[in-house]
Order: sequence, then C-alpha cells, then structure tokens
Amino acid sequence: MLPADTRCVSVDDHIIEPPHLWQSRLPARLRERGPRVVELDDGTEAWCYEDEIVQTARGSTRTLPGFVDEPRSIARFSEMRRGCYEPHARLADMDLDGVWAQVAFPDFSRFAGHRFLGSADPALATACIRAYNDFVVDEWCTVDPERLVPLGVLPLWDVEEAAAEVRRIAARGMKAIAFSENPAALGLPSMWTDHWEPLWDAVDETGLVVCLHIGSSGRLIMSSADAPPSMVLPHMGVNSMVACTDWLFTGVLDRHRAMRVAFSEGGAGWVPYLLEQSEKVFATRSLRAQFGATRPPSEVFAEHMTVCFMSDDAAMRALDVIGEDNITWESDYPHEDGYFPHSRERLAATLADVPDAVARKIAETNARRLFGI
Repeated sequence: MLPADTRCVSVDDHIIEPPHLWQSRLPARLRERGPRVVELDDGTEAWCYEDEIVQTARGSTRTLPGFVDEPRSIARFSEMRRGCYEPHARLADMDLDGVWAQVAFPDFSRFAGHRFLGSADPALATACIRAYNDFVVDEWCTVDPERLVPLGVLPLWDVEEAAAEVRRIAARGMKAIAFSENPAALGLPSMWTDHWEPLWDAVDETGLVVCLHIGSSGRLIMSSADAPPSMVLPHMGVNSMVACTDWLFTGVLDRHRAMRVAFSEGGAGWVPYLLEQSEKVFATRSLRAQFGATRPPSEVFAEHMTVCFMSDDAAMRALDVIGEDNITWESDYPHEDGYFPHSRERLAATLADVPDAVARKIAETNARRLFGI
C-alpha cells in the first residue's frame, strides 16, 4: 500500500496558459498576431492567434464554485480555479490534492506545442515557443523549482531550431521536452527517417526526458467519424501503443543509449501485450531487415521507457512484466478526468495490494529519478 510519508509526484498535469503570457513576452511587433485573449460577440472568451479562434472547454479546467460546470461549455478565466494558471495557487491545489510535485504540459499550445505548427509566420511561431518555455522557467517553476518540474516545447517544423532550443532550455534548467507521439500524423517526417537525428543528438547530450502525451499527434484513434467522442476513452492507450512500437523498432534508442522516453496519459495496462507481440516480431528473422533496432524490445523498454496511469488495475496485476521501475503516476490536474481533490486517495486505492516499497517507487521515487528531482 501507499506509505503515509510518500510525497506523490505526478508526471502529467497541465498549465492553462495565463492571458498575459505571450503579450508580455513577445517582441512588440509580434504581439498583435501573437496569442491573446479576446471577448467574442456571444459573450464568451477565447484565444486569438493569427486568424485562429480557440476557446477553452471547461473539461480542460477546474471551475470555481457557483458557476455551471458542464464539461463541453466554454471556460472563462474569471470562472476557473486560479490553480489552473497561477503557480502559487497551483501549489495550494496540489496540497489540497495530496500531490507533492507535478510535471505540466501546455494547454492552448497543445501537448507538444504543435498549435504553432503550420503558422503563416514561422518566426512568430518560434518566438511563441521560446516565450512559453521562458514563462515556464521564469514565472511558473521559479515559485518552487522542486515541486513544479519544468517541461518545454519545441519548434517541430525546424529540426535544427528544435535542437538549439533543447540546448538553450536545458541550460536554463528544463528537465523534459514534449514531442509528438506520431510526427507523421502532423505532416512531419516520421520516426523511421533520419530527419530527427540532430534533435536526438541534443536530447542525448542534455539528458532531457522525451515526453509523449496522447493526442500530441493531433488526433486520437477512433473507429469512425460518427462514433461518439467518448468512444476514445476505452482504448485511450492505443495512441501510446503505436508510438511505443515506433520507439521500440526504429533503432533511435540503440543509437542514443542515454535517452529516456515517457508515455503520458496513455495508461500502462497495454504494455505486457505489446511487449509480447513485439518480441515475436523481433524474433522473426525474415522481418529483421524492416527495422533498425538491434536489441530485443523488452530490453529497450526496460532500459529507456516509462508509462504512467491515473487508475489502472490491469497494470498493477502486471508489474512483473511492466517493471516496477518503469511505471509512474499522474493526477492530470486540472483536466476533468482527474480525481481532484481526491487524487492521492484514488492512488492509494489503486496501490492497496502493492508492496509498500513498490508503491513508493510508483508514486514518488521513479519520477524523482526520471526527472532528476
């Protein structure tokens, strides 16, 4: 079970970017086209970036008491808990939730910063990426660098710029970067090309963790366009399975042995099945020429990868296959599918039958080791 003195570390949470972020950090000449919060004619609030209007759904936030909390409705900053977008308030909400530290992804920027991909002005897009990363270091995490763990995003449209940004933000204290679970789905070169090698060189050199959040390919896999949106929920881990397969077989992790890859919000119960099938493929001599990996998939996974969960009893029954050192926990604050303000209680229930030493690893020390906190 979860020891009472465990300081729980969540490896997947989100920052609702505050309205001032880009308007205070972009050069003056770029602010008019950069992200800004505007009032719409229907009385709602939205982000405006270039010619794009983006509204924040309440399901991505936590609503203050007294306001309608319908997940599909539109959220206003004045109706959100301040912990969604303000770091001091975030720490207070973490205390309320029993969470000691968090690794947070962006929201408006999208989970791998790919909101800015395809911008009409690549210079503006790159400036937006740098502004977000500097905000994370200078305003968000500086409030408590141990408890608020910095994760950055990259200009994915320019691999040399992305590599340079890795080195820049690593020097500023970043612990991790977000990368797309499937760059090909975003119209970028796939994991099977050598296009990304300059980026992997920079990651290998700096030691930043590569975090792959579900949906960072711009889509969640669904059976059909007319399936209800909720039908992605039962098979949420499929996106992570596809991403994991690429990382197991492309050979990237054979060429870059120091790299660590974290799968975010995809659950963990799928790992035993994927590894079993991957071992069969790897053992088939006639298929060997099709992939670049030189080590068995189970070895690659054990050495380089971690998965995480909010609630995953299947994973708890398969810890001997997943590996007690390869699994972490997430609270996903402030998203609606989290358990705030009862995240620690829910985690304790999931770990009720897990040995204390292993429960501590899952809830705290694995994440500490992975992110160097």
